[in-house]
Amino acid sequence: MKQGEIEKSLMQAMAEFEIVDAHEHLGPERDRLAAAVDVFTLFSHYTRGDLAVAGMSAEDYQSLSDQNIPLEQRWAIFAPYWQHIGWGSYARAALLAAERFYGVEDINDETYVPLSEAMRAANKPGIYERVLGEACKIRTALTQPLTPVPPVDLGTPRLTSVMRDPLMSSVETYDDIFHPAIEPGATVNSLDDLLDVKRRFVARVKAEGAVGLKMMCYPCESPSRKDALEVFERMRGGGMTLPIPNPLREYVTNEIIEFAGQQGLVIAVHAGYWGDFRKLTPTNLIPLLLRYPRIRFDLYHLGYPYVREALMIGKGFPNAWLNLCWTHIISQRFATDALDEAIDLIPMNKILAFGGDYALPVEKVYGHLVMARENIARVLAGRIARGQMTETQALDLAHRWFWDNPKELYGLKL
Repeated sequence: MKQGEIEKSLMQAMAEFEIVDAHEHLGPERDRLAAAVDVFTLFSHYTRGDLAVAGMSAEDYQSLSDQNIPLEQRWAIFAPYWQHIGWGSYARAALLAAERFYGVEDINDETYVPLSEAMRAANKPGIYERVLGEACKIRTALTQPLTPVPPVDLGTPRLTSVMRDPLMSSVETYDDIFHPAIEPGATVNSLDDLLDVKRRFVARVKAEGAVGLKMMCYPCESPSRKDALEVFERMRGGGMTLPIPNPLREYVTNEIIEFAGQQGLVIAVHAGYWGDFRKLTPTNLIPLLLRYPRIRFDLYHLGYPYVREALMIGKGFPNAWLNLCWTHIISQRFATDALDEAIDLIPMNKILAFGGDYALPVEKVYGHLVMARENIARVLAGRIARGQMTETQALDLAHRWFWDNPKELYGLKL
């Protein structure tokens, strides 16, 4: 059998898998239903970055979602940039979604109006079930709300929370300490008050069904309570802005990682690509992996572009898992090369295959998933064609990556 035929066979088999989506930013379905959707909903989220790099101004981008501006006028703003970004992986997820859910094979001058009309008509209760359940066969998606949302309020049983703790991302000013996501109305007069509030936050979201806590992979070398106390007191005086990293963030992050680990939560770590990604190299995680060998860390996005560094972390640390969320829409070529190398390097229980990484445009989860299946099929078919594994063995690996590994890592009761 030729490699292309093997890929097709694997794709067909994987399309029947129930899967765990290991990273999203989806809110409750009611948030999507309340939104005014049209063609430009498919170009929200990550596609925004490609449009900006292609030359679109922030003002023009904001106008795309302004329903007070006629659709035709917004399309005229968008169309010149669409020809520049339409070949990218971000755009392909939108095209796949438009075809699957709205029967539109291409997004162009002739189709943007009927596509918008179809999207508005479909934006009704059950859209999460139609996309996540029926089209994707996602049993649960690990989503990251900004504020704690009890599972009963998520609007669907298909969402499970991995909480975003604002103070594990940044502490730059004194006002950051009072982020309402932590505990509205809390009194924080000391460093210990702050730690108590944050521990209550972790315990609360755990009780509400959260399975993990997310942080950014900033340097966290040597937490010092003395330095953290000094910074905290100086910040109370007002007018002080801290860089990242800083002693207060480092100390608080370590204390909360330890507490979250005691609660059985996974620490999810964004590494690499975003903004000034030089500050987010996955090697910043190594001190924490060494300091907390019994705590499980889920390293997002293979740390792109620091892929080899991320792979070596997966190779060398028993408490690190590698999550391919977002990777398939950053670049399909990068994702296939990285996964092929990962098979050589890493035990197969340490790889999580997929996370769509979307918020409002839930349809694009499907587009991303198709691309993930393509990448995995391509890598495994190559190994089958070279006689390195059988098709049965390949599908067993794919099933572990899509289902068993994220289910086991996060302790999901599915």
